[in-house]
Amino acid sequence: MMAAEWLGDKLAQSPEPLRGRLETAVGQLDGEAELCTALFAAACQLLESTRGRLDRREAAFDLLTADGLLTLACEAAAFDDPEGLARRCQAMGPGGEFGRLAERWVGRS
Repeated sequence: MMAAEWLGDKLAQSPEPLRGRLETAVGQLDGEAELCTALFAAACQLLESTRGRLDRREAAFDLLTADGLLTLACEAAAFDDPEGLARRCQAMGPGGEFGRLAERWVGRS
C-alpha cells in the first residue's frame, strides 16, 4: 500500500469534524518530505500557531487536530519503518523537536 492510500484510509476512519480539519492540514503538507516528517511538521506548525490563542474555543479543535497529526506521524513511521519506530519517536519526542516546541510553549527559550 502506498503512503497516500494509507493516509487516505486513516483519514476516512477519523470522526467528523476532526476529519475535515485533518484533511485540510494534510492538504497543505510538503509533498516532497517523507510522510512521517511532513505530518509531524504540520502538527508542530499548528501547535505553534495555537499558542497565543489558547483562551479561544477554536483552539481546542486545533489542539485535537495537532494531536491527530502527531498520532498519524507515529503511525506513518511504524508503517514505513517498523524497526526504526523507536528511533523516530525519540527524535520527535522530549529530547527532539517536540521537546523544543514544548520549551517554547512554557517560555524556556
